[in-house]
Amino acid sequence: MPMGHKRGSLEHVAKKRSRRGSLESLLLRVLLAGGIMTVALAAPKVAALLKKEHIDAVLPPDPRQRLRETAARLARKGWVSFEEKNGRTQMRITRKGMREISRVNLGAYTIRAPSRWDERWRVVIFDIPEKRRVDRIRIRNLLVQLGFYRLQDSVWVHPYDCEEIITLIKAEYKFGTSVRYLVADVIEFENPIRTHFGLPVG
Repeated sequence: MPMGHKRGSLEHVAKKRSRRGSLESLLLRVLLAGGIMTVALAAPKVAALLKKEHIDAVLPPDPRQRLRETAARLARKGWVSFEEKNGRTQMRITRKGMREISRVNLGAYTIRAPSRWDERWRVVIFDIPEKRRVDRIRIRNLLVQLGFYRLQDSVWVHPYDCEEIITLIKAEYKFGTSVRYLVADVIEFENPIRTHFGLPVG
């Protein structure tokens, strides 16, 4: 496979994951604020948040199908549940979902190391304005607690999949696109990062 094709494919996967994480985060935020609701009721609220945060391209003109898929994914994780009421299917955050969000708030999360590293880096970048300085300090503290390596002041790296945790952090603190989750194959001069995580040095 040509190198250019492979790179494009990886970028497609990374963008897809980023969109998925954004939708999960926004749907959780809507449910936290509004309680029990149907996808039809949640859709305009999520769409409004996407537009406000300048990421409305994530959803098609009719976002309900995409949100159904997102809700189903959250249900598989046990973070939301569905119930029938007045002939309509409604969703709500479960105790597990609330507990997971509370764990983020308390900094009780840990990132599990897989049996084999996939040799890809998870990068969290953020650009939080001065008026939210307290939140900027909070996310730095959370990333330290999670074991991230500080590459630069607002660029943090971890070798293992932590998309769910970052999604919850974004939902809990309403960071939106101020915080982004990236997946990278290579980081220039990465040996110090590998050493930090006890990974083989190339």
